[in-house]
Amino acid sequence: MKSTASKKKIILVALLLIFALISVAFTYYVSDYYQAEPKALAALKSTENYTVQNTDEYITFTPLKNNSSTGIIIYPGGKVQGDAYSVIASQFAQNGHTTVIVKMPFNLAFFGADKANNVIANHKEISKWIMVGHSLGGVFASDYAVKHQDKIKGVVYLASYPSSDASKATFKGLSIRGSLDGLTTSNDISENQDKFPANTTFITIEGGNHFNFGDYGVQEGDNNSTITREEQQNQTIQAILEFVKNI
Repeated sequence: MKSTASKKKIILVALLLIFALISVAFTYYVSDYYQAEPKALAALKSTENYTVQNTDEYITFTPLKNNSSTGIIIYPGGKVQGDAYSVIASQFAQNGHTTVIVKMPFNLAFFGADKANNVIANHKEISKWIMVGHSLGGVFASDYAVKHQDKIKGVVYLASYPSSDASKATFKGLSIRGSLDGLTTSNDISENQDKFPANTTFITIEGGNHFNFGDYGVQEGDNNSTITREEQQNQTIQAILEFVKNI
């Protein structure tokens, strides 16, 4: 009996040790993330054209004039601080679109895939929603849209692609990637092309890369761009605004 009890104790201690090691590794992994640069933080201020509400869960840009009934929800890239997308969000608001950046738990959309539910519930004045997801955020934005096709009318895949089949979805798609993207390659897009919504427009920004869609510095594994971050974002903003206009 003592031998059996001793074995059980050893197994329990081993399991606790494994759990502790996993917890430490996970904590280390999620604590090392890409933080927003000063330009992005500066864009978190209200202006005469829109207000900015920054909470622990969301960053909401609300237009003060020419309000559109189409809103935009942004899912950040993996391990990227949501604030890093405030520059593009501010331009959507400047053009009349209520725009909400979702702050993901541990900066990973995997843990907050359904957070768009609260955004939609809290903005009854918006009748149509567009999801914009960067990299990993695009994967989960697409998954959310597939499950909520009554609410989502379009998905913008920034350096991203669907991981599950969205080809029969009723919403429109817009794929935008940089030609020098070292993390989401042209092969990644082509190999998953049959998963995109049937009505998807594909755009490649010449000289663009992966990390220029946000303002969070340089991302490991990516290539340097041959155009400025501002130019890549400007092309992205204009393409998305045109996409939204045609929804």
